[in-house]
Amino acid sequence: MNRWTVLAVTAGAALMFCQPAFSQTEDNSDDTGADTTLVPTPSKPAARAASSLLLDLTRAGSGWVAVGQRGNILVSPDGAKWQQVPTPADTTLTRVRFLDAVHGWAVGYDGTILDSEDGGKSWKLQQFDAAWGKPYFDILFFDAGNGLLAGANGTLKKTADGGKTWDAVNSDAFADSPNLYNLIALGDGSLLLAGERGFLARSMDKGANWTRLKSPYTGSYFGALATGKAGVLIFGLRGNAFYAPDVAKAAPLSAKELAAMQAAASDAENAGNNQNPVSEVAGWTHLKHDDTEPLFGGVAGPDGNILLVGQNGRVMQADLTGGALKRMTVDTDINMNAALMDGAALVTVGTSGIRRVTLQ
Repeated sequence: MNRWTVLAVTAGAALMFCQPAFSQTEDNSDDTGADTTLVPTPSKPAARAASSLLLDLTRAGSGWVAVGQRGNILVSPDGAKWQQVPTPADTTLTRVRFLDAVHGWAVGYDGTILDSEDGGKSWKLQQFDAAWGKPYFDILFFDAGNGLLAGANGTLKKTADGGKTWDAVNSDAFADSPNLYNLIALGDGSLLLAGERGFLARSMDKGANWTRLKSPYTGSYFGALATGKAGVLIFGLRGNAFYAPDVAKAAPLSAKELAAMQAAASDAENAGNNQNPVSEVAGWTHLKHDDTEPLFGGVAGPDGNILLVGQNGRVMQADLTGGALKRMTVDTDINMNAALMDGAALVTVGTSGIRRVTLQ
């Protein structure tokens, strides 16, 4: 089960699998039968946009930006007062990232890419691909021109012109076509990709080449956080979280091991044996806890305090030295997809929109 399935089920609706509204002028299909005339419909103003399903949250300089269903994008100067802004596509947006205080990108379903040059106050459509019809899950820019885009079925693309055009990045690391959920830069300058079915890969050359890593978990990773000079914390299904203090010491996955893993995954009899999905892998520490709710987002505070958020009001504090997660008491049981710290509180987005969560 992936993150978007989890969100749909827990929200009590199949939102993530609904087709967005399109406008079309005539019936004009290509050789594959895909309708090439489909164009996006602009998002609609919604009085309750701030309480609708939202999937990601980020900072743009001193401002805040949140994205979610129906192409909703909301901005705030302080994390308290929020305003919806117009967008050129009403598709569900899964991620928003800013390079600096003004340049940002939002990505989502139907191959949607939006960009902003004013801190999120206005957005332009860079790409919309209804014929492909699948989602992008993350985007990362190194400068105003060069960036990477990660999405469904092992899709990884690169741009050198600020996102106007994109070229596929091909790698044997993606041969089994996993959904690529999170793409982050680590403190040592390398990149980490995390995704479904325990997918982990590292690049030392800004995404040109990738090395698959041995995974301590066969379930999906929904998020990753860089820690220190070369560390990373990954987390996902059933509340599983793993810490590598030096990702350079994380063991690579050989072609032989990858083939064996794929064969085991496709063996129905083996799949029914209920084998432990967590294993000991060199370089990784499993953070112990007694909770099983999925973890969707995380944030590291200026004091080094790391908090992970997830389903049913779960807020887990990471003790990297002690190798454990500690559940924190909060005043809500809503599903939280992403969070940012604001003083002693968390500003979160989830199935109930934007919430300020007091930590006790």
